[in-house]
Amino acid sequence: MVELDFLLKLQEIDLQLNEIRAEHGNIPLLVKELDKDVDELKEELEKQESELKASKLAVREAESKVALLADITDKYKRQLLTVKTNREYSALLTEIEAVKGEKDELEEQIIRNMEKIDEAVNQVKEKKGKLEEAVKIREEKKKELQLKMKSLETEIDVRGNKREKITVKIDRLTLKLYERIMKSRIKNAVVALRNGSCGGCFAMIPLQKVADIRKGKQIYTCDYCGRILYYDESHG
Repeated sequence: MVELDFLLKLQEIDLQLNEIRAEHGNIPLLVKELDKDVDELKEELEKQESELKASKLAVREAESKVALLADITDKYKRQLLTVKTNREYSALLTEIEAVKGEKDELEEQIIRNMEKIDEAVNQVKEKKGKLEEAVKIREEKKKELQLKMKSLETEIDVRGNKREKITVKIDRLTLKLYERIMKSRIKNAVVALRNGSCGGCFAMIPLQKVADIRKGKQIYTCDYCGRILYYDESHG
């Protein structure tokens, strides 16, 4: 039956179109994934730069306090020269020692923060390098994906034109039946008999119906899954 030949050609084109459209539809997701990878690196870099900024600020604040404490210490030392009693002298020495302890602690904090700064500077430099490389790779891959998308769109157009030329050769009701089956998410709307069974759902087909399908004079469908059936000598 000639119409079955057209249905099989139509099905072949539709299956190809489904694959091409799926690949085409996946490209924006791939682009989004590329952007996501770069955005994550940007967030890591921003976080590292923020921590570096905080460490530098902490050092500046500590250095200001150290300078202030140094001035206070000098003031107390000058006062030592003017005190008249041992009690006042002892009190000033106690204040000087307390200021010295606070100053020593701040200087230790400065050293620790300077170490953090050195480490953070290296990490920022490393992450900037990774980000630059990631952006470069992303742009290259985006160009490849854009070219691929255009190529797929061309293939869709070519197969779409072929499809139109075939559909006009198929009976309207038969075409409507075929398209209804394809839209039901069944991969193949047209299947061959396989040893007396439906090639789609494998249900046994009555012998008389098998004989009628073999004659190929009209369209027959499986009573179980609704697929269009045809006889293929290679499948028996």
